[in-house]
Amino acid sequence: MTAIFDFFQYIVNLGVSVMMPLIITVLGLIFGNKFSASFKSGLTVGVGFVGLNVIATLMTSAISPVTKALVENYNFHLVATDIGWGVGSSLAWGTQIVPFVFITVIATNVVMILLNWTKTMDVDIWNFWHSMMIAGALYLTTKSMILALLSAVINMAIVFKIADWTQKDLDEVLGLEGISFPQIQSSGWALIGYPLNWLLDRIPGIKNISWTPEKVQSKLGIFGEPMLIGLFVGGILATAAKMPLDQILQTAVTIAASLVLMPRMVALLMDGLMLISESAQEWMQKRFEGRELYIGLDSALGIGHPYVLTTGLLMIPVALILAFILPGNKVLPLADLTALPYFMIFAIVPSKGNLFRGLVTGVIFTAIILYCATYAAPIVTQLATQVGYEMPADTEMVTSLAVGSQWYTWIIYALFKAIGGVF
Repeated sequence: MTAIFDFFQYIVNLGVSVMMPLIITVLGLIFGNKFSASFKSGLTVGVGFVGLNVIATLMTSAISPVTKALVENYNFHLVATDIGWGVGSSLAWGTQIVPFVFITVIATNVVMILLNWTKTMDVDIWNFWHSMMIAGALYLTTKSMILALLSAVINMAIVFKIADWTQKDLDEVLGLEGISFPQIQSSGWALIGYPLNWLLDRIPGIKNISWTPEKVQSKLGIFGEPMLIGLFVGGILATAAKMPLDQILQTAVTIAASLVLMPRMVALLMDGLMLISESAQEWMQKRFEGRELYIGLDSALGIGHPYVLTTGLLMIPVALILAFILPGNKVLPLADLTALPYFMIFAIVPSKGNLFRGLVTGVIFTAIILYCATYAAPIVTQLATQVGYEMPADTEMVTSLAVGSQWYTWIIYALFKAIGGVF
């Protein structure tokens, strides 16, 4: 078991741009494609992820100084520091029960596919860290391996079902044919996003407000294009942060470029995945007539929609304001502010791309994320201490917006912790 885990840990450590080509190539061979075609598909996916990472890094380099300036200029001082998803994931992958959780998650997915309980084949191994975080937290607080592993089964089973349920809308709104998102920090919000959209659809006046890309562009002309939207959003954020004029202009142009280039990288990824998606369907038809199979991938593919990215960026100042005014919040948003677009996918998708509803829903999502991150802060701090993470200076607790975004897993954590306390 240790050898198997070490092998997979090595693959994961290579990074998504290397890991995914290997996985896609192997899947292509399993589904009966030639090596040359499988390798080309895998390499295309790898190039797409490299492109996404380059653009995400570019966007982060432009936005990070803005977020730091916002924090400094408006005196945000809270006791739990947001250390970011990168550190959060390393904490989750660093606990002693990781090998057991890893095998449990794979087994859960395989069993659910064989029993026709899910159509999603999750190849997004790296994001297993979401279930590992809660399992590690439970083992830390209850010392029960059974409860820790059971939490992983339940958390992933829920997200596999959500991934199936939302796939058709991902296809319709984001153009992701045959792709689903078994990623808790993104798809978990569908459980709140769809009911909120249903509610907004029944409020007089509100229900008639529709800011879809087509309608915005028809009203605003060239000013409704993603490039111009990015320019305005970047400029507004940098101005609010009281940046110098040259940095305002640089930020505005960089965000404009991100909104133009991100969808093109997603399209490149989809080109690489098309062969695998089609051959997976053929493979399923031969063995299980009438069955569909979705490829479960990272929700990075979802932020290619201009309004997903726009909503996430506009939530940056909203998150800082909410952090200051929400009673009981202890989290200082920082490192994960640029990850907000990932959490906003299902603020936009339920309304079929309505930016107005996305912004309203996004505010609610962000408030919940802050409260969940506050709840998680003592546990994340304990996990960080356990794996030897060096705490930032003058920091009382550490947490992460990404950890907070895994909202329903913390409900399961609280229930299982209570059970562990009884038994």
